[in-house]
Amino acid sequence: SFAVNEKKFLNTQKSGGELSNSKGTLRLVLISSSNLACPRGKGNIHAYCEASMGSQEQKTAVVTGCNPHWNASMQFLIKDMAQDILCLTVFDRDFFSPNEFLGRTEIRVGDIASGCEERRGPVTRTLKLLEAESGVITVKLDIQMF
Repeated sequence: SFAVNEKKFLNTQKSGGELSNSKGTLRLVLISSSNLACPRGKGNIHAYCEASMGSQEQKTAVVTGCNPHWNASMQFLIKDMAQDILCLTVFDRDFFSPNEFLGRTEIRVGDIASGCEERRGPVTRTLKLLEAESGVITVKLDIQMF
């Protein structure tokens, strides 16, 4: 059944030996986001981005404004070029209520790899945020295979 397979998948993601199963590393620089949907009448937003790949998750610092510049560097271990997907989600950090979702996007590691091979180095992409009124996120990506 799906639930059993899902559980098995999650357990293998969480199990140790992360490095031994890895094929390489994905280096990510979350440069900035622009034109984020700023809720009217709310004043400034406090934006941060959460990047995840499988069970690996990292966050940027919180930056004020609808056009945050994070310049945050992160690294993720690549387990499977064909399957791994990098997910980027932008939130507005609220101190007195739950953080507000501002949009998300995802990019397949396989697509990043072919881009890096073509350029023979890092690629910079500007991705449209999905499930949001507006907003884009600019990232720099590089893959290092073991």
